[in-house]
Amino acid sequence: MLNNILYKTERSHFFYIWMSFLAALGLLGAYGLASSFFLSLEVLEFHVDIPWAMMISTYVFLVVSSTGLCIVTSLGHVFGRRDYGLIGRRGVFLAIITIVFGMTTITLHLGHPERSFFFYLTPNVTSAIWGMSFFYTFYILFIMIEYWFLARAELARTANTSTGWKQAIYGLMTLGLRDESREAVEKDHKFARRAGIAALFAGLSAHSTLGAIFGHSESMPYWYGAYYPIYFLLSATFSGFAWMIAALVITYRLERKEMSPELKRLVLEMGRVFVILLVVGMLFTLYKIISGFFHPAKAKTVMLFLDGRLSLPFYILETAIGTVIPILLVLYSLSREWMTGLMIASIMALVGLFFMRYDFVVGGQIYPLFNNKPVPPVFPSLMEVFVIAGIFGGLFLVYTLAVKFLPLDEESH
Repeated sequence: MLNNILYKTERSHFFYIWMSFLAALGLLGAYGLASSFFLSLEVLEFHVDIPWAMMISTYVFLVVSSTGLCIVTSLGHVFGRRDYGLIGRRGVFLAIITIVFGMTTITLHLGHPERSFFFYLTPNVTSAIWGMSFFYTFYILFIMIEYWFLARAELARTANTSTGWKQAIYGLMTLGLRDESREAVEKDHKFARRAGIAALFAGLSAHSTLGAIFGHSESMPYWYGAYYPIYFLLSATFSGFAWMIAALVITYRLERKEMSPELKRLVLEMGRVFVILLVVGMLFTLYKIISGFFHPAKAKTVMLFLDGRLSLPFYILETAIGTVIPILLVLYSLSREWMTGLMIASIMALVGLFFMRYDFVVGGQIYPLFNNKPVPPVFPSLMEVFVIAGIFGGLFLVYTLAVKFLPLDEESH
């Protein structure tokens, strides 16, 4: 009994420390955002020659992560893999918050966020950016519907067994549908599958269009080509596996809950797929560097990564921390069934992917066609860092509250 009390006290202290840390990140983000509104938007841009900076690369990172999570969870509810159905609710919810915070990031970058609503009033169907936003709008809608159908029965169960304000709130979340019978759950899963199919189609369409935005930029030779739409889908998939592995292991460790044997087997299987995708991604990176080195218009940009201002983040953050070490660590962890190792490798891969997006977005703008200007500064401004810290603080805050108050655990089958 004493150990149980001490354990709960320790958890309570950690929870409030963690929430305070996230709130502090949110305040930093609010300060950086207020500075951009009341001083100048230029505080978020470190050079006039590079208008797309960390705000854009973070947007790309988050929406790529959301599409990857949608792909991973679709293996369960769309393609019928019952073991992947165990992570359906958690994965779909993570896909929701990553896409919402990703779209928030690019909206804040506009300087006048209220003008984003003109997207719906004055459509330009020939614009790839319009097409991307169009598909992402439906993607967000469908993926939210999918989560609601996956969670409705559990929300109804909580509402039916609660009293007072808790019953009212959870009852409102069920939209008044309190039936938690097996027949109702089966019907919910059918609707969740349909919503999942629609979300997968919209997400893949939006993501391919996002890759095409860069691939069609003829004035930016490093971006131009048919390579990036394909690589964006590949990197989305392994980022989805990385998010799921990290979220599962961290959450269960902090909650001090034991994974079921089925869930543990699934995490190990995800680790196997994850390492294969990392190896394929590394081969794509080698192709990008080698082919670009012998391309006259791309060679100067490639040299920025090999022996220039971006070489340190490329070698240390993107290659070593983001690819090589995670591959070796996953292989070792799989041989020992070491969950902590899989978690560390997943986090490292996500960190590397974040900086890879940054290198790609920023590096691709340094040497446009017919430009021989000196290389501008390539590191983000302090206010940009503050805003991005606030974005991630908000994302992790929402996930923490969801773990506490929403049904995210694996489903029973």
